Amino acid sequence: MKLLFFAPIILFFAVFGLLIFGFLGFIAKMLVKTRNSSWTGEVIDKMHNTRRDDENPHKINHFYVLVVRPDGGGRDMKLGIAQQLYDQFEIGDKIRKDKGEMLPKKA
Repeated sequence: MKLLFFAPIILFFAVFGLLIFGFLGFIAKMLVKTRNSSWTGEVIDKMHNTRRDDENPHKINHFYVLVVRPDGGGRDMKLGIAQQLYDQFEIGDKIRKDKGEMLPKKA
C-alpha cells in the first residue's frame, strides 16, 4: 500500500533529478568545450541590439555581438560578449582565443 502511494512521488523526483543533472551536464560540457577551443580571426562586424523586458517595460536589455571571420576560412562566428569587451574591439581588429581561456582578446 505504501509503495502505491510513494511510487508517483519517487518517479517525479527521479525525472526531475534527471532533468536537473542533464542540464548541469550540458552546461559543464559547453564550458569545457569553450575552454578547450583556440582560434584567431578578424572582427568583421559589431552588433548591438536592444529589447524591452517583458516583465518590466521600463527596463531595456542590451546584447553585444562581435562577428569574427576565423583565419584560414570557415564559418563566421558570432560571439555574444559583455559591453566592456565589446568596447575594446573595432572592425578590422585581430582577435584570438587561447586554449584554457574563456574570453577572447586582441591579438
